[in-house]
Amino acid sequence: MKGLTSRQVAVQALTEIDRGSRANVVLAAFLEDQGRGLSQRDKAFVTELVQGTTRMRRAVDHLIEHFVKRNLDSDVLAALRMGTYQLIHLGTPAHAAVNDTVEAAPRRASGLVNAVLRKMVDVDPQWPDEATKFSYPDWIWDLFVNTWGAEGRESLISMNAPERPRPRPDGYIQGQSSRWVSEAVDQASPGGGILVDLCAAPGGKTTAMGPAWSKVWANEIDPARARSLEKIVDSYRPGVQVVVGDGTKSPFRDGCADAVLVDAPCSGLGALGRRSDARWQISEKAINRLASIQDALLEEALRLLAPQGVLTYSVCTVTQAETSDVAESFIGRHQEIITLGLQGEHWRKHHGGGLVLPHDFGTDGMAIFQWKRES
Repeated sequence: MKGLTSRQVAVQALTEIDRGSRANVVLAAFLEDQGRGLSQRDKAFVTELVQGTTRMRRAVDHLIEHFVKRNLDSDVLAALRMGTYQLIHLGTPAHAAVNDTVEAAPRRASGLVNAVLRKMVDVDPQWPDEATKFSYPDWIWDLFVNTWGAEGRESLISMNAPERPRPRPDGYIQGQSSRWVSEAVDQASPGGGILVDLCAAPGGKTTAMGPAWSKVWANEIDPARARSLEKIVDSYRPGVQVVVGDGTKSPFRDGCADAVLVDAPCSGLGALGRRSDARWQISEKAINRLASIQDALLEEALRLLAPQGVLTYSVCTVTQAETSDVAESFIGRHQEIITLGLQGEHWRKHHGGGLVLPHDFGTDGMAIFQWKRES
């Protein structure tokens, strides 16, 4: 039986994502199953089509709406979105974008897809606003611009061309700003000792730590993610002990750790490039809820920290609520901690901590704060 083409696999994946499934999970599953007969080059093309079309959904929908005034089935809409993305954003030659997309579209709608995409070839896009042009929800666009001004705009634009991280020396693929967090943990505690990573999955930061640590505990609340974490540490840092537990109520004893990392769950608004569907899933209301969880995690981390131990707080977001507000509230509650300076010119100074905006180095946005417990 003839295998599916790259565009057919992409249309099927996009249809599943439109129904609410997570893009990265769907893409991995479809490449493993439907795409098993594809070359590595074709698999990379499927990835570009799926991630790019998902990322630019608002922009392509705006253009499609000029030609289609009725609701479409998910698979038909997926084909139109993919074809429009190729024509407008990917620069695919018109004959390939149109003909090959029509071939990948549901047969019942091939005429519609053909007609719309042939009209799309000659479109000179007119955008009502920059949030539509660069394909973000209004609230995310406004939040970045209101917080960071012109740099917020540059950050949003940069996340539409996300980082393609190179493998670490051990082969693990990890973004640069995440590596900088692990480096900061090592630099703040050159003597090593016992390290607790309180929110460890998927394991990139845990396995990137230097060799000085005599013991590393990796805590994860979700059992399924903990099982995946175990596979990662077995491959990249054998000896790390994985623990399944709520990071706000961990099983560790008081003062057991020389260092604690809280790489906290957050809105992920600094990582919207590599998480193509996240901009459509996160809600503005979630930020305050997440800040409350971050507060609780820091309190638990401080309980675990021995005198002279170092606590590191990091989030892959750049909102004030989840970075400086959380940090300043924590400092205000605890006189027994002092703020540490950060090494590395990549960190912007940010309310006693450090920050990388996505456009600074073409990485994920990341914020970090470090404190030492004096007593």
